[in-house]
Amino acid sequence: MSLPELDRTAPEATLDFSSMAPLPTARAGIASRPEPLASAAKSVPTTAILRARLRAWGWLSALSFVDQGLTSAAGFGVNLFLARMPPKEYGAFAVAFAGFLFVSGFHNVLLLEPMSVMGPSRYVEKLPAYFRSMIVVHAVLVGALSAVLLLAGLILQAVAPQSRLVSAVMGGALAIPFLLLAWLARRMCYVTQRPQLAVQGSALYLGLVGAGIFMLMHFASLNCFSAFVLMGLAGLASAGLLVPRLGLFQETPDVRTSVPWLLILRENWAYGKWLMGSALLNPAVSQAQVFFIAAFLGLGFAGVLRAMQLPSLLMTQVITATGVLFLPVLSGDYGRGAIGRMRHKAMLLSLALAGAALALAAFLALLSKQLEQILFGGKYAAYAWLMPILALLPVVNALSIGYAMALRASQKPQFDLLTNLFAAPVALLSAVCFIRWWGIPGAAASLLLGFFVSAAVTLWCFFRAA
Repeated sequence: MSLPELDRTAPEATLDFSSMAPLPTARAGIASRPEPLASAAKSVPTTAILRARLRAWGWLSALSFVDQGLTSAAGFGVNLFLARMPPKEYGAFAVAFAGFLFVSGFHNVLLLEPMSVMGPSRYVEKLPAYFRSMIVVHAVLVGALSAVLLLAGLILQAVAPQSRLVSAVMGGALAIPFLLLAWLARRMCYVTQRPQLAVQGSALYLGLVGAGIFMLMHFASLNCFSAFVLMGLAGLASAGLLVPRLGLFQETPDVRTSVPWLLILRENWAYGKWLMGSALLNPAVSQAQVFFIAAFLGLGFAGVLRAMQLPSLLMTQVITATGVLFLPVLSGDYGRGAIGRMRHKAMLLSLALAGAALALAAFLALLSKQLEQILFGGKYAAYAWLMPILALLPVVNALSIGYAMALRASQKPQFDLLTNLFAAPVALLSAVCFIRWWGIPGAAASLLLGFFVSAAVTLWCFFRAA
């Protein structure tokens, strides 16, 4: 799995605490015992239950963070070593990877999100059969998409055989089915409340990617094609570890149970079609600049932009993972009618994450040149000043993340589509104009403007709905 981008539709790890029953309330004391003593006696088991559940929630949250950290480390490592290669090579990878993220958004709304919602509610008694059908749906949809991308790569090779983008598109087409299969298997672990299993799969993925990178470097074979193939094979191995451990093919009575995959496909479409707009528009805010800068200035400059974003993308991952982990907490407050408490937590979450992101931006403002030298060996020294500017992206994102999670907890998902309807046109138009006027700084300005509009609309939706 690769480094997540600034994408609300990206398949994030989620924890479902809905199965945890509310805490029991203390009953009246025994008549022969004074009431204060009885209440004190009853508070002991209640406190013990509360502490036990808090420990369970903390453990699940910690595992989710570890899982996200492992996959992010693998993606960061691939990007870091490719960024040390010629800029055009890394630029081709950046463009192809942006296309992969675009595709993953549709995979999320048509497979991962429906599975997270309908799996525990409709198929809780036959989850293994349901998961097997989901794998079939994945194979049909993503297999067809992979074939289309391979065809596009062949056409591109015929039109521009010398372009590095040919090998990047071909490698991405081969890797997509297996990378997304690993994402699907990881989400199954969270649906079944087994994040520790997802951690094992991500650890295997990181180990294989790390070993593969060093092997490819040793034989001077690391390039955008081999990097995609390596990630695809590591994703296949990760899914191969997780699927059997989820019990999908064990010799049990459930193996004879079947859920028609066409039925699952129809259900997924009925659920996900309303999210397709966001999946289509969101990449325009966070990915369009890579495509336009490659088209206007060349693949090498796309590589420069991507390399300068790497530190901020790590912060973005922390923000996204933290926001998702707080979603069940905010949902619980909304379900209990504690709207004021939910609003307060949303504000604190946004301020805390924005403070952390701002600290990173300040650090990069002071030490961007030194960090560029450590990461890239001076290859992008002329553009090191872009690091702190691009680090403002997670600051803007953090300012709205708590309120965005509160809107989702309030069962108002339409805000996401509304946000993208405003932000996407601004990002697209500014990308075209700013890149033509100012080059790479224009791309950074377009990203900031798009995310500022997105955050502003999110805050407007929140306070209007309050």
